[in-house]
Amino acid sequence: MRHFCLVLSLVILSSCTGYRYSQTSNPFQQYGVDSLAIPMFYNFSSLPEVSTSFTHETYKLLAGFTGLKLKSGWDMSADAVLIGIVRSQEKMNEVLSTDALRSAQGASPNAVGSSRPDFYVAGTTRVNLILQVVVVKRPTPEEIELLRSNLGSKIPAQGKILFNESFPISESYNREIYDNEAVSVVGTQNAGVLRRTKDTMAMRAAEQIRDMILYAF
Repeated sequence: MRHFCLVLSLVILSSCTGYRYSQTSNPFQQYGVDSLAIPMFYNFSSLPEVSTSFTHETYKLLAGFTGLKLKSGWDMSADAVLIGIVRSQEKMNEVLSTDALRSAQGASPNAVGSSRPDFYVAGTTRVNLILQVVVVKRPTPEEIELLRSNLGSKIPAQGKILFNESFPISESYNREIYDNEAVSVVGTQNAGVLRRTKDTMAMRAAEQIRDMILYAF
């Protein structure tokens, strides 16, 4: 009998491990929030075209919470609004930093030729962004302006502000280096890789937003 009770206790404890991360019910319900508006994320970073994918992936993941009705855009009839702000460092070499260098002669000998000394080019690039996420109940235009300002990340979560967190997001990608006739399309290829990398960052950011909200509530 004692052995059975011990096994039963272990099963119950193991089933509770990570409960916050596996629940699917509305985490804001205790604050009277049954509907949440998710407008397009603000992009204050040095990289273009990141708002759409970050907004879409966040909306898609939060739609999995039962009892929480999501509304797209600035729907002020919602109980609360999720404001997303993508930021970055001012210097581009800090936003797109080099993780590894490659020999240009070794990667593309025909394009470089043998008449010039060897030099190094970026082999792997890391994209570094910062995401701020705020959940606030029925904000006024003045409150929205304050939250999206440089002071916004320093405002504590209290009162109408249910959640206000900032966290870094980074992802690396290998830069394409081609030889011969393919040299002319290197820029296009790398631009495509960067777009896919930003989409991957958006998916991972959405997962982190969901987990942080579950942990907070």
